[in-house]
Amino acid sequence: MLPRVQRCIGVFLCLAFFTPPSAAQDRSGRELVEVIIRDGPRARAINAEVEVTRREQFARLVSPNPSVAYSREGAGFTEFLQLEQTLLPFGARGALSRAGAAATTAGEAERDARLWQLRSEAETAIAHLVAEQDRVVSTEAAVRETERLVETLRVREREGEGSRFDRLRAEQELADARLALAGAVGGMHAARAVLTALLPPDVVVTRVTITSNPPRLSIDTEALVSRAMASRRELLVRKAAESRAVHEAEAARSVRRPAPTLTAGLKQADTGRADRERGGFFGITVSMPLFDTGAREAARWQAERSRVQAEFAHVERGIRAEIAGGAEVLAVRQAALASLPDDAAAEELVRTAEVGYREGEMGILGLLDAVRTAARARERNIEVRLGTRLAQIALERAVGEVLWP
Repeated sequence: MLPRVQRCIGVFLCLAFFTPPSAAQDRSGRELVEVIIRDGPRARAINAEVEVTRREQFARLVSPNPSVAYSREGAGFTEFLQLEQTLLPFGARGALSRAGAAATTAGEAERDARLWQLRSEAETAIAHLVAEQDRVVSTEAAVRETERLVETLRVREREGEGSRFDRLRAEQELADARLALAGAVGGMHAARAVLTALLPPDVVVTRVTITSNPPRLSIDTEALVSRAMASRRELLVRKAAESRAVHEAEAARSVRRPAPTLTAGLKQADTGRADRERGGFFGITVSMPLFDTGAREAARWQAERSRVQAEFAHVERGIRAEIAGGAEVLAVRQAALASLPDDAAAEELVRTAEVGYREGEMGILGLLDAVRTAARARERNIEVRLGTRLAQIALERAVGEVLWP
């Protein structure tokens, strides 16, 4: 039995030492954001859509395929070999090229807008994971403090200096602390799963590290609105869509221009003489735009342009309101964060309560209340830090630029 156990231990140690370090490791939050934007599955799908749009526009510029026809008449013997090519209407290619360029620009702007939204989602997922990691550390500290307290009470009970009630009450508090720890660990795994869904398959994260909290920012709402008007991808998308509507309407009107069809070929005919005569022929056919003049399609694109203009005004108004509200929320969060006591104050509270309990100045309920208060203080600090970070992310998303590099 012993050799088998030794072999198992040896296999475990080999796996521990020879596992590739990239399989699971700690990563910084900024590094993970860049990986998600560059190589994440959703980012790759977003980037691929631009290429689809570009290829679709190229396909519109291709001329129709030529056709070849052969015919033969038995009466008197006449045969034809005919080649036919239909061309685009005059001026249509230039209009379609301009419309395609505008559509590609709109697609690229839409890609940038979606990637910026993805960046915000990644930042939010990282912020939640960091908060859950801090919550696990905090609840682990609370469990250790309560376990140490329970052990002390057991010793005091055996020595006759403490009561059984004190020990039982502390053990119930320990059960609650362990339950809170289990919830915190579950929350950490759930937050890590959300982040993992955004990462490439070969990137596994065990823990996210952050260097420090982002510095406090002096908020100038008007300056942020000006920056947003120049950088928000949603506005750029609608500007490009308006340009596309103009060029698409121009392309639709090109239907009124002639669309020639060229015909050329060879003819061989029996003229009643000894030899058959051969010759070539050439013709041109021009369409007559009597029914479809492109007016209806052009009107549709004009209506699309009006819709985009109205949507642009709506988005612009929403951005201003979003920045104003986000700046106010962030100012409140930053003020709350600045007024928070650090975790050392909570630890000092527990130490003071322990001294008071040993000296008989307070009972077990007062001591356990101090432990719970310290745990709530640490939890409160985590929530305030998370709220501040989420407010920063929301303001960055509204402005359209990174404000805390």
